[in-house]
Amino acid sequence: MTERFVTTADVPLEGDIDLAATLASIPLDFTTKGMFFNRYVAALGAEWEAVAATLLEPEKHGRYHAFESYPMRDYIRVFDSVARARFPGSPREAFRLLARGEVEVFADSTLGKVTFSLLRDPGATLLRYPDIFMVIARGPELTSERKADRRVAVTFPRYYGSIENGLGLVEGLVQSFDENPRVEVTVGAGREVVFDVSW
Repeated sequence: MTERFVTTADVPLEGDIDLAATLASIPLDFTTKGMFFNRYVAALGAEWEAVAATLLEPEKHGRYHAFESYPMRDYIRVFDSVARARFPGSPREAFRLLARGEVEVFADSTLGKVTFSLLRDPGATLLRYPDIFMVIARGPELTSERKADRRVAVTFPRYYGSIENGLGLVEGLVQSFDENPRVEVTVGAGREVVFDVSW
């Protein structure tokens, strides 16, 4: 059964996220770079030790190395703790809002600065998104295709994790160019997910 919804950045998502199911959907060998952990460790403060006790590979003293790879399941568990604390209310919206900020984390890295210096608009950036994603994560596959001058579809043949996280990431890419994204999200059979992004 296919699910579809359309949203703009200013329309909040309602509902909860089943963290256990989200984590279970992610293969154990999928990884994310450490640069995305560090600010969340800092945000958790005194709560870090409790969260670290639930992780597959907690880094000693919460010091993650920017370009080392760590379990994606750990990233989502840490992300979940920070999202719910920072944006109380709808967990779906919390995931989406926190994910938008991940673009800034990558853009502030040396690699991110070089990458974004070569990109001039949301379309070019979304078309390069699969290449960027392969640098910062290992496991998930994705493609992107230009549909019109101001419209690009990002497709995951099989999506792992939270749809709201993926939505926030593509919105964040568009917003980094001071544009307002509109995204049609389609979840098909076998968890094929398409983020059809226009601005």
